Amino acid sequence: MPFSEQNLQQFKAVFGHNLLAEMPNFVPPTALIVTMEDIWKLFGHQLPKSVETYFVHSLEQTELEDDLKALAGIRSVVGLGGGQAVDVAKYFAWRLNLPLFQFPTSLSVDAVFGHRAAVRRKGIVNYVGWAVPETVYLDRDMIRSAPLALNTGGVGDILCFTTGVLDWRYAYTRGRCEPRWNYDKTLANISMAKAKKTMSCVRDIYEMTDVGIELLVDGLNWGGSSFHGAGWNPRHIEGIEHYIFYALEAHTGKSFFHGQAVCLGIVLGTLMHEKRVYQLLDVMTYLQIDIRPSAMGISWGDVWDVLEGLSKFVVEHELPYGIAHDFELTWPFQTTTVDQIEDAYSRSW
Repeated sequence: MPFSEQNLQQFKAVFGHNLLAEMPNFVPPTALIVTMEDIWKLFGHQLPKSVETYFVHSLEQTELEDDLKALAGIRSVVGLGGGQAVDVAKYFAWRLNLPLFQFPTSLSVDAVFGHRAAVRRKGIVNYVGWAVPETVYLDRDMIRSAPLALNTGGVGDILCFTTGVLDWRYAYTRGRCEPRWNYDKTLANISMAKAKKTMSCVRDIYEMTDVGIELLVDGLNWGGSSFHGAGWNPRHIEGIEHYIFYALEAHTGKSFFHGQAVCLGIVLGTLMHEKRVYQLLDVMTYLQIDIRPSAMGISWGDVWDVLEGLSKFVVEHELPYGIAHDFELTWPFQTTTVDQIEDAYSRSW
């Protein structure tokens, strides 16, 4: 059967208001609420004081395994929060073979719509496990209450379809596609259409209208669930932009706001491919996603160090072939990159 949105089994998503307060009426007891302390301070009052809570303190798999030992008696898992909370909820639900319910408090990342959990092994991201939520509950008021930067940053995990497809086409034209992930025009076209739709509706996303929220959910759901639905194929949904993000984390030892780092990777990737640079920069400046290194607590020198070693990094970590494997950092690329990014923000901010 040809790939389509209908046969790639996207996650069930329910929109509404005051959804968290209903949780005790349908989630099997005893439920474990996996969340963050700051999130719990905002929304914990909606639930009985007797509920079991787990505050995420690490994504290292070894530490999560240690924490599992104290979770005897749990009968269901609820993720409440952003990417880290929903990822740990997935991991625990998978390891304990328990039903999972997800309540994202922002749309900052596609983690809530993915089957695998993004855990760390010695600081490096690894996607492991299998967890399909009974439902993803999207409370419009809860999502709108999140800082704007968290929600607008979610476009990173949709706009990255652009660089993912560019990388996939790059591999295809050079005969370097993996046999299990041969280039598929239908998949690529669906992803590109969703990225283009997002770029055309930035005002709705910035204002967090119902249309903007539903548009983000649609793109993030595609990005998360179609990874599995296409046979664990990441080619149509991510590429060099995520590799740059991973390499930045490994090089600096810092944890970055996901959308910010991915969006920087998107622009760097499009500069390498020489396609759609200005269009994507316009979207990011409009949405106030500041991808300048200074806004991320790093320097341009850190970026150059990462790009200088990127070809080695992607080979060592066995990442899919793309432009990163062949890229050579040059002085003209550096000056063009700094000029275009710094100028875009000086004009807009």
